[in-house]
Amino acid sequence: MDCAKDYQLLVSTDGKLAFIVPARKNPPGEAPEIVYNGGSSALLYRTPGDILVLDNLHEKAREMLRQKDVAVVIEADYESGLTVYDYRTVIKFQK
Repeated sequence: MDCAKDYQLLVSTDGKLAFIVPARKNPPGEAPEIVYNGGSSALLYRTPGDILVLDNLHEKAREMLRQKDVAVVIEADYESGLTVYDYRTVIKFQK
């Protein structure tokens, strides 16, 4: 489990969530998901064994994660500014 450094959370004008995270070396699995329990961090399961911690979530982001069912994840190469992977992920809220 790694902590995603320098990730960003964007909200589109129609309320869709997009996480931008540093690209990993391997592609995501077939069913990535975000698990959120209402606290200050969420877990992005790219695969069952490749988990990124999305830490220090802003209070507004916490509220949105409680309300949304899906998000988009964009994995970017920050040096080149290019998207390496982008995918839709289910958000599972677990208390």
